[in-house]
Amino acid sequence: MVTTTQQVPLDSITQLGTILREKRKGQGLTQGEVAAHCGLSTRFVSEVERGKATAEIGKVLYLLKAVGVDLFAIPRS
Repeated sequence: MVTTTQQVPLDSITQLGTILREKRKGQGLTQGEVAAHCGLSTRFVSEVERGKATAEIGKVLYLLKAVGVDLFAIPRS
């Protein structure tokens, strides 16, 4: 299980999907409810949560924002 209250370096789209799923479920929301709120399909939400690598990044960022996940790009030194 990934802790979503800490900064977590993302190593894969699968890990991002896991964070999204945990946050969504923690709020008691279904995939359909989040999809409707974002104007996306339930299938898209499911694909992101399963780590499908072809998900459009803009939609993914919108989806993360909708469930309260901020995504940061922190340059490595």
